[in-house]
Amino acid sequence: MPATIRKYKAAAVNAEPGWFNLELSTQKTIRYINEAGKAGCKLIAFPELWIPGYPYWAWKVTYQESLPLLKKYRENSLPSDSDEMRRIREAARSNKIFVSLGYSELDLASLYTTQVMISPTGDVINHRRKIRATHVERLVFGDGTGDTTESVVDTEIGRIGHLNCWENMNPFLKAYAASLGEQVHVAAWPLYPDATTLKYPDPYTNISDANSDIVTPAYAIETGTFTLAPFQTISAAGIKLNTPPGKELEDPKIYNGNSRIYGPDGQNLVDHPTKDFEGLLFVDIDLDEAHLSKALADFGGHYMRPDLIRLLVDTDRKDLIVREDKHTGGIKIVKTIDRTGLSTPLADSAAEESK
Repeated sequence: MPATIRKYKAAAVNAEPGWFNLELSTQKTIRYINEAGKAGCKLIAFPELWIPGYPYWAWKVTYQESLPLLKKYRENSLPSDSDEMRRIREAARSNKIFVSLGYSELDLASLYTTQVMISPTGDVINHRRKIRATHVERLVFGDGTGDTTESVVDTEIGRIGHLNCWENMNPFLKAYAASLGEQVHVAAWPLYPDATTLKYPDPYTNISDANSDIVTPAYAIETGTFTLAPFQTISAAGIKLNTPPGKELEDPKIYNGNSRIYGPDGQNLVDHPTKDFEGLLFVDIDLDEAHLSKALADFGGHYMRPDLIRLLVDTDRKDLIVREDKHTGGIKIVKTIDRTGLSTPLADSAAEESK
């Protein structure tokens, strides 16, 4: 459907999560949703694994050192069918705002790097999981499946999408998003050290500078989208929470100041945040400003040759147990969004208040 709201304000979060604390994380999420709503925003974008913070400690510890941190991280990850998620959805509804939320999703006994897009009515209109955790992240998180792959949803503010971390560098996922006509993109990033920390042979790819100032604008240019890049920040107290006893504490400033917002031609649209800034970056989006970028290079349309190059995408869920559907003779398919309770509508607020 064509967007009915073509000009609006949006916000990207540049802030510290509530490390290892689900309740604090939920409170911070609602606070920023409220702040964006009061500022008149139609969309707010949160970083990757905002709840309960990115487990960057996994890159810095031994197996034995990781165990207490991993246990606490799992204990404070967010089940999708939970009061905390319902409170966040209710905040989106109260502020009539779209929310792209990244979180560590606890589903049965496994964790997933998950994003949901919540509508201004509090409904979850997209539920996706990172298709493959990166490097040491695989010690913490599982992979997404077919029905948690799609990243773009059609809304009244345009075709909005989101991806996690290096998914924004994945040419196949970019091609998929472009094929869906994405107009506004959330490139959700975690916590990254800056170039001053780089030591050979660690690739330059693995620092904040590359991802905030190369990968993200490249996504904007290649897809012709307004691209919001929310990053996490960290304080000295946060460093201490994420560091095992006896290890040297890092300077938190090496991780901060990385959130960006780019236009559909790759131009930077907002001032870079300082190392000490914690809050929201605001941008005015005008969907019509993408017309000429798309006219030059629309890889989901006129500037592609599907007769020569095509992408095969399988969006079916793959279950460990397959049950026969006796009525159709096929197999029963239960969507992940249904099984996790995210498709259940919120209770009517007026009815709840009258109880």
